[in-house]
Amino acid sequence: MFWLEFAVVLAAIFVGARLGGIGLGVLGGLGLAVLTFVFHLQPTAPPIDVMLMIAAVVTAAGVLQAAGGLDYLVALAERILRNNPDRITFLGPMVTYFFTLFAGTGHVAYSVLPVIAEVARETGVRPERPMSISVIASQQAITASPIAAATVALLGLLGGSAAKFGFNVELIDILKVCIPSTFIGVIIAAFISNKLGKELDQDPEYQKRLQEGTVPPPRTAHTDTAKVNEAIRNTPATAKIAVALFLLGTILVVLFGSFPQMRPEWSVGSDTRISHIVVKSESEAKEVLAQLKSGGSFSDVAKQCSIDATATTGGDLGWQAKGKMIPEFEKACAKLKKPGELTEVIKTPFGYHIVKFDDKRPAQNKEKMGMPHVIEIVMLSIAALMLLLCKVKIHKVAEGSVFIAGVQAVIAIFGIAWMGDTFFQGNMDFLSGSIKDMVTTAPWLFAFALFVLSILLYSQAATVRALMPLGISLGIPAPFLIAMFPAVNGYFFIPNYPTVVAAINFDRTGTTGIGRYVLNHSFMIPGLVATFSSIGIGFVLAKLMF
Repeated sequence: MFWLEFAVVLAAIFVGARLGGIGLGVLGGLGLAVLTFVFHLQPTAPPIDVMLMIAAVVTAAGVLQAAGGLDYLVALAERILRNNPDRITFLGPMVTYFFTLFAGTGHVAYSVLPVIAEVARETGVRPERPMSISVIASQQAITASPIAAATVALLGLLGGSAAKFGFNVELIDILKVCIPSTFIGVIIAAFISNKLGKELDQDPEYQKRLQEGTVPPPRTAHTDTAKVNEAIRNTPATAKIAVALFLLGTILVVLFGSFPQMRPEWSVGSDTRISHIVVKSESEAKEVLAQLKSGGSFSDVAKQCSIDATATTGGDLGWQAKGKMIPEFEKACAKLKKPGELTEVIKTPFGYHIVKFDDKRPAQNKEKMGMPHVIEIVMLSIAALMLLLCKVKIHKVAEGSVFIAGVQAVIAIFGIAWMGDTFFQGNMDFLSGSIKDMVTTAPWLFAFALFVLSILLYSQAATVRALMPLGISLGIPAPFLIAMFPAVNGYFFIPNYPTVVAAINFDRTGTTGIGRYVLNHSFMIPGLVATFSSIGIGFVLAKLMF
């Protein structure tokens, strides 16, 4: 049955990815329908928090674009590139990296790529070199951006549901590993890219295009540089204000994520003291429950039967704050009213449990505002300020490419992540056997799984929401999951992603392209080098910092 269900998931991903846009999300919904109505898997909760965070960030980015802020940033980047043409293979990816880091979406690279292609051609640099690594840099920066959908999704998992598995990850924990690891990985790949292919004046395809007149001779850059400088000088003040506000929002998100004490906090609900017994099989759990119901001492039975470390203390888990227990425990304990009452058998990724309600008291620890709510409030507020101060026309926001791409991402995550969660949770018994031992012994195998799935999904955020919950359930340490985060950047592998296709079209010399065997394209070597360098460096940083 597992393999039939797996085939349904793969089919939904494959067809949805080919349809593109919202196709991935709606095919995920169709796959979920098959899993639930045909195979009777219980659907998990849809990823509402992640979707709302992405919607808030995309709204702010869309207002920035409508205010002219993105055009202003592109002009600044173009001036930097034209003033340093001989360093284009290194400055090009740096520009696209920091654009994406700031904006939270790799689609901002579209406006910079034609500049990179022309500056390279005008200075005699083979455009394939800066173009290929610049596209890869824009993808790598997604996993380093504090407001990217993928980072938001990972934070929601490691700082949310994973907290109930003993993880306590803040935004700064992700950034302090992923920013240096991905940036260094991009620089390493840039050095490799700088050696790719023949020099431009020796490239037969370019020389052929010059002779045929399909490509004009390279121009001098002085005129274009003057036009760029004039465009920067004439940029409206409202566009500059929009950029400053968006930057302020990004900084606030980083500060609130890095320093939890800055967030508002409240006393909510009550603390519950519980004990539990955990065994390996459901039959054992039922025997233990029967023994307890017939008058057996919970403490004595826990010491004899429980496989958890708490067995020595009679299964005592101490006081548990609301929202901090394993979800299955919290749901079951909500039904218990009197001290000494027992739950029925509860299944979790760790085994089969019987939980005893011991006591209740007013909440001792205040609950801080979670990062999902912080991101939503901050970015919606920034969008509102830009609308009010920059005289943005509302209809331009919804018509912009950034907003449209973001809405498509929300729909994609809605369907595909919900389907993925349901499939993995419904098959956790099968997956948590030999697979658990394998990935905990060699975590890089899980990174490989992330990479392969990202090739199919064409979305870092969807890959995170679809597969990271499995890594959490398998008990892979949170620092290792953070180190493996850049593995979700595998969608360069098949050269049909929009930024890849755009880069090929923008390079009029023909040096950037798809090879005879499809996979031997211009982006393969830079992409593999950057991705796996980032993961390796991430593991080193994770071991040093945690």
